[in-house]
Amino acid sequence: MSEQTFKVVFKGKAARGVELAKAKANFAKLFKLPEAKVEVMFDGKQRTLKKAMPMDKASHFREVLKKAGIRVSLVKNVVEEVPKGAEEWELNDPGTVILRPVTAPERHIETAHIKVDVDFDKLEDKPQADPPEVDIDHIVIDDSEEPIIQTKEVEIPDFDTTGLDVEEAGAIIVKQKKIETPQIPIDDLDLDDSGDALVEKKKVPEPEIDISNISLNVE
Repeated sequence: MSEQTFKVVFKGKAARGVELAKAKANFAKLFKLPEAKVEVMFDGKQRTLKKAMPMDKASHFREVLKKAGIRVSLVKNVVEEVPKGAEEWELNDPGTVILRPVTAPERHIETAHIKVDVDFDKLEDKPQADPPEVDIDHIVIDDSEEPIIQTKEVEIPDFDTTGLDVEEAGAIIVKQKKIETPQIPIDDLDLDDSGDALVEKKKVPEPEIDISNISLNVE
């Protein structure tokens, strides 16, 4: 099995808490690049700085860049395992027929010596069963134009509405109860002037990072 390797991917950004200008200067110094090239590298896009490095060398490379304020990450490379003995395999060209269908040969079966002994005198016709007779003498077909089902008129009930009152159109049936507005004391509240800062920000000076003793030599 081949050794596991990692890619060192540059995020195109400075590390958290490091000024962008400082990170660009360190990047240019470590990789010996001109200013114009460094500006292109810090565009927020991911770029691979090293394609395949062992774990120990890749970790050292990342720590050096991290101290310089450069944001990178390690990505594991996929290792494809070669099956045992695969180096001895031979691949045919696309479209090559590997297995051909096998057609069974035709066989002639001799039937001249086969005889069928049938005694036609013993063959009897099977009697057919007569269909059952159904008595329909009591069935009468009504050929008149009178409807078979007679409809019955239902009497509409008479409701007494003399005791009911109907409101006029637009009348409010349910009256809404008015709720009094609560009295909230605001005498002890003070309002700042417009534009005043509610929270004062405290600027923390950027740490000075010394990279003079840092080297990218991972051999």
